[in-house]
Amino acid sequence: MNEKEKPRQNDNNPTGRVRSTAACDACRARKVRCIYLPDKIKCSMCTELGVECTQVRPRKKRGPKNRYVESLRARLDVEPGIDPSFGDSPDLSSPSLPATSPQSISCDIEHIASLPVLQQLVEDWFGWIHPVAPIFHRAQILDRIMQAQTANNGSDPSFLILVASLCAAVVASLRRRRGLYGAVTVDGCFDTAERLGLWDRHRRISLEWVLAMYNFTSATHHEQGIGSPLAHRLSAETAMGVKYLLYHDFDQMSILDQQVLKRLYWLIYAAQCTFDMHGWPLLVLRQAYEQVNALIPLDVPVEGLVEGISEASHAFPSQSYIPGLNALARLFLIWQASQSVPIKTMEHLQESMKQAQQALADLPPQLKWRSRPGSPMNGEDRVVDGDFGTDVQTVNLKVTQLHIRANLLEQMNGLARAQNVLLTPTFISEERHRVVDELLDLLYHMPNEVFDANGYSVVPKIRDIGGALLDEVRTGVFGANQQASLNLNRLLAKLEELDVRCQEDQLQGNFI
Repeated sequence: MNEKEKPRQNDNNPTGRVRSTAACDACRARKVRCIYLPDKIKCSMCTELGVECTQVRPRKKRGPKNRYVESLRARLDVEPGIDPSFGDSPDLSSPSLPATSPQSISCDIEHIASLPVLQQLVEDWFGWIHPVAPIFHRAQILDRIMQAQTANNGSDPSFLILVASLCAAVVASLRRRRGLYGAVTVDGCFDTAERLGLWDRHRRISLEWVLAMYNFTSATHHEQGIGSPLAHRLSAETAMGVKYLLYHDFDQMSILDQQVLKRLYWLIYAAQCTFDMHGWPLLVLRQAYEQVNALIPLDVPVEGLVEGISEASHAFPSQSYIPGLNALARLFLIWQASQSVPIKTMEHLQESMKQAQQALADLPPQLKWRSRPGSPMNGEDRVVDGDFGTDVQTVNLKVTQLHIRANLLEQMNGLARAQNVLLTPTFISEERHRVVDELLDLLYHMPNEVFDANGYSVVPKIRDIGGALLDEVRTGVFGANQQASLNLNRLLAKLEELDVRCQEDQLQGNFI
């Protein structure tokens, strides 16, 4: 044993035992203390076991690898002209990035799509998707795209990632219009974003990054279904980013960015509640102690919040979709509250049902389905003409409300069966028929394009509502059974028109 590894004698230790500064091979392998008795050349453990006490195994250096040196070596491999100044200490406040960092990648916006295709994608976002996801400002996006086109020293990677995510969301959502987008694909947009550092551990959490994550979450959901592991990962990343910005950067944001962040908060909340309704675990975004009113976005014109935008912004009159977004948030708050009680009762679920029915009563007239001239259920309500955007949001709100009501009804039916009730209770059956009648009314009086604009997410909701009719067909009395069969056939016929996902997706079992 060398001088460096000799055990240290402690004069205050009455037993005379000392612990070695470097454990022997046997003690190190067993991960136990290496104790030497006075004047002994073997430790107590090796003496007890009758083995040789050695220290010949190599010791690994502690601490993390020198990533600074590794990064320089990686750069030398791709850039031989670099002078490796290993004598200089690294700047810890600005860690060296690997050779694949976004700063070292030459990429312009036409790597995503040609300018005409890109303009088509942006127009389709604001014409079709913006009503249900009002998180961008048209003139602001178009201005930045034009600036990226004329940039001499390359475009901002963060903005390119955002544009790629927007394109992915449009292509995934609007399947019938894919012929207009040339060679742009969801996978291609993902690949571009990854090359630009989407997953870069050095990238700070910004509103642009969170918006990109939300768009990629939406695209993955539409392409692969709710059960996709990637969709869950992206959803978790988005929720984490929103929470971080709310609690750490919110006060430093512009008023516009604050409002966009609040809108994004409720869009993610709605998506996670929908996941939960389909049987997938809810990633908790909203905590009980959070003040809901403080997170509700304001219904204000976007133009009044945007600074530094060209006169082109006046060419795009804005339609506020915030009242509809806030109504969507109220619907899901009602549903989550119905699931938060320790023990569910029939009375509690019925009260939640009434709240869900009442939640859309205070909407502006143009967002009420009963106000529509195409609705045979409008009765004596005021008839209001709506544009395509308000039609899209009306369908989103109504289908979501019907889905929540149908979900609560199935929970009531489950409680009834737990009490050994063989037939579906009459009040549940009657309410189920009302839900289906309202859904069929909507499906057969709104054009398919309005449902397409809601993306694939509307299809599983309709399928869930229709699935409850099978219970009526199996267990209902003859008259109700016959009516349920007719309604089921009508629902399936319309569902076949709306479900435009690829046949191979259905064969693989991605039915969600």
